[in-house]
Parts: sequence; structure tokens; C-alpha cells
Amino acid sequence: MLIRLNFFSFFLCSFLLLGFSFALGKNNNDGYLFVTNQGEDSLYVFDLSNKNTLVKKIDVGAAPAGIAISRKKRKVFVTNTKDSSISIVDINNLEIIDTILIDGSAVGIEVSIDEEELFVADWFNNTLIVFDIDTLEITNRIDVGVAPAGIVVSKNEKIYVVNRDSNSVSVISNKKKQVINEISAGDHPFGARLNLDEKLLFVTNVQSNDVSIIDIEKNKEIDRVKVEKKPYCVTFSSDGNKAFVTNQYSDSVSVIDVNSRLLEKNLKIGGFPEGIDSHDGFVYVVNWMDEELVIFNEKSFKTVGVLQLGANPRNFGKFIFW
Repeated sequence: MLIRLNFFSFFLCSFLLLGFSFALGKNNNDGYLFVTNQGEDSLYVFDLSNKNTLVKKIDVGAAPAGIAISRKKRKVFVTNTKDSSISIVDINNLEIIDTILIDGSAVGIEVSIDEEELFVADWFNNTLIVFDIDTLEITNRIDVGVAPAGIVVSKNEKIYVVNRDSNSVSVISNKKKQVINEISAGDHPFGARLNLDEKLLFVTNVQSNDVSIIDIEKNKEIDRVKVEKKPYCVTFSSDGNKAFVTNQYSDSVSVIDVNSRLLEKNLKIGGFPEGIDSHDGFVYVVNWMDEELVIFNEKSFKTVGVLQLGANPRNFGKFIFW
């Protein structure tokens, strides 16, 4: 009887400890997908670990567009284009915990590699604003090109700011907090993303309907790939061999072979695709016109899910938290 009781007690304690550990693990490893809905001033939150279920709608500022995520701080930063503000959402409770006001307007936003700084591209004032991510105080303003949009941060302490009306990319030393190079791109560059080994920067050129491929060591464009109309954002497959580019006016996603730097194919995806991100073998595309998010397999290109969104979703930036 004593043996049975001890075994039962051991089993019960182990079960309770396992359950407690699982609860802690889920809290720290939960997966969320965030969507900015510009037409209704909201942020949708989907639970990736629970069949992509919509778990919350959060009211943010006016006309949200850009998005950035700090995994270490567990915060989401949303640029609101019409009221010159940035909404900050706590991922733990999915509530707005603060709002930053700026004297210009921003679309592009990103966090530093160490997640101690927040970078905001001020579209009106042609500057990159640097914030301390904890105090939210401005620590620097760096002059860049005209109408800065996309921001990319690399592990080599460089910040790349895409300047739409200057047809260029400003290269900033994060240590010196100053522009150290200017790279020419196509007509009206807007979005950008580094490939997985961070040797190539892919930049979408909205007006010339192509993608500039920039060698970041040589600081120059080494190739230009023609895609469809009005390319907007870009992401990469899990193995880094393919780039996926949203084409707003063609309702498509272009697939580029990263190694050959050639267009592989164009996928019909839905009305006016804008934001795009990838995770664990799947690509997530936000369609502004259809107000939906399409999920497709990065290898077979087959659609595996469609999520209904709010009015005029944008998602300029990385929007998956895992």
C-alpha cells in the first residue's frame, strides 16, 4: 500500500510539473501573426499555434501600415500613417502599452539586432529616427534620401534605408550613426529584405517593375530581375533558395531563384498583394483589395489557407512572431 501511494504521489507530482512546464513553454513560445488594417485603424492578431485563429482585434492609431516585432522585448510596433504615431503592443497581454508621437509620418519601421533600438523611417522629413526601445526617447536623427520607406538591419552593424524618391538605398553604420554609402536602385524602390546569409539585399522597385539585387560587400547593384507590375515587398523561403515578391497591380507573387538570380514563375495570389512574410515552409501574403491573407506552401506553391482580414490590410514589414 505504501509503495502504491508513493508511486501515485510521484506520478501526480510529475504530471503537475509537466503541466506547469507546458504552460510556461507555451507562454514563451507561442506563435502569433499580426496584420495592420489601414482602412479600420486596427491590428488583427492570429494564433499560429491554434489553427491560425483570430484571437484579438486591437484598435491602434489612424491608418496603420508598417510593422516590426521585438522578440526579446515581446513587443509589436505599428506605424500609423495619418496621425504621425507609433502604437506599441505588449505581446504577453495583447494590449497597447504606449504610443510614440513623431513630427513627420512613417511607414517603415524595424528593430536593431540586439533589440535595444527602434528605427523609424520618417517619410516627410527624410530622416531615420532612432529610439531607445525601453525609454522610447529619441537618441538620433540621421538624414537619408527622399521619402524613405523600407528598413533592413543586418548582423554586420549596418542599416539599409530604401529611399523611394531618390532611387537609392542609404547604408548607415549603426555604430557611428551616420550614412557611409549610397547605393543606386531602380525606379521608386520601396521594400527590401536581406537573403538568409545576408550577402544580398533584394529591393523592390515599384515604378520600374523589377527587383534590384545588391551585393552588400561591394555596395552596388549586381543584377536586376524583371517581375510583374508594382512590386512591393519581398521574403525568402526557409532554405534561402527562393525569393517571393508581391506585385500589387498584377495580383501576383513572383518567385525568383536566388542562386541563378532568374525569375522562376509568377503565382496568381489575390487582389493587390502587399505585405509578405514566411515561416516554417509557408509563405503568408496580405491582399489589400481582397482583405484576406493567403498562406501557401513554399515548395508546391499550393494554397493551404485563407484568413479574412479587416479593411485594407497592409503589413509593411516582418509580421510573424514565433
